[in-house]
Amino acid sequence: MEVSLHIIYEKHWLPLLFEGRKALDSFGFCKRNVDNELNNINGTPYQPNLVPRNCKGALTRMRVLRRTSKGYKQDPTKHFDFIRFANQCSNFVLIEAAFEDADKWEQFDLNDAELAEIKKNRIVRLEFEEPNKFFLGDNMDAYDEQFHRIFTICPYTSEWLNNKHNTNKRFPIFFPFNEEDIPSPSVKRFDIIYTGHIVSSKLLKDIVTMTKFNYRFVSNSKHQLVTNQKAGYSDKLRLISESKITLVHNLLYPKRAHIKNVWKYDGWQNNKAFSLIPRPNQFWRRMTDRNVVVPQLKSRVFEAAFCRSLILCKWDQFNVIERYFQPDKEFVYFSKGNLEKKVSEILTNYGNYEQIIERAYERAVNNYTTEKFVENYLKKI
Repeated sequence: MEVSLHIIYEKHWLPLLFEGRKALDSFGFCKRNVDNELNNINGTPYQPNLVPRNCKGALTRMRVLRRTSKGYKQDPTKHFDFIRFANQCSNFVLIEAAFEDADKWEQFDLNDAELAEIKKNRIVRLEFEEPNKFFLGDNMDAYDEQFHRIFTICPYTSEWLNNKHNTNKRFPIFFPFNEEDIPSPSVKRFDIIYTGHIVSSKLLKDIVTMTKFNYRFVSNSKHQLVTNQKAGYSDKLRLISESKITLVHNLLYPKRAHIKNVWKYDGWQNNKAFSLIPRPNQFWRRMTDRNVVVPQLKSRVFEAAFCRSLILCKWDQFNVIERYFQPDKEFVYFSKGNLEKKVSEILTNYGNYEQIIERAYERAVNNYTTEKFVENYLKKI
């Protein structure tokens, strides 16, 4: 069988360069679109990966479409680097993250021929924004049928949409962490850290409490309490590894506009993630209920475990964290109004929590890396 080796970059597939075009013939490689591809070389410094293709353009290994530059710079979905595993997986296209109704395929800067070729293959999507997408009015029904399989961090949305469409294409997943980014053990310079945006007054209240200690706050939010606004991804991980405690939550705090968008989806009330959202006719709850939350598994849970920082998680009714870590053995809960007391107790008796930290680290390393994700999910496609 004739094959053509290509180098995958974020935007272009470049033929492997030999000493002159004639070498392509002598090695039996296809010359399809060689001239055009050579003219596309732009010096983009991405790590290459060799992927065999047959001369008709059909994939024989996984092709990865990395997410575009949009999103904040500490975003973990920009650091999976699943391209490393392309030759270990079968012939499908993997979209690493951030596929949305607003720009769909346009974000990948593909020409019509490239897109048509991709759509001839099985396409797999990694979904790290559910159920938040429903808040923004994103219509998954408009594009979900294009995908062979969808791996999502929301187990409730996975169950709901599988049942709604009588399919089994959705699978709930953990939030993978690139094993090459695991930091070395660090001296603990800080008491507690939080990474993320200020998305609600309730969260801000917890952050204010955190400032009573030797704290770090990594965020793109322009707020006076932020200590490291311009930190990159590696800087964020380093700061977590230097902190004794990582404050985490797995919640979304919907506003009225978000709730109105959720109501637009047929059968939304069958999604258990929305069980606390009032019905449209429950006007008294719409006006008075301030306890409406929606679960969303956060990457910071896994980042804390890999960085050997104690996971201190805000308790909620859903407790999605317990699908991946055991309370009191691999992480610790705190309840509303109890954060300051809990942090003080942990710091006073920190030695008693070191085994919890180590067990969470071992659980993460053995189960939640990108390599394990490939083994448990992508290799089975």
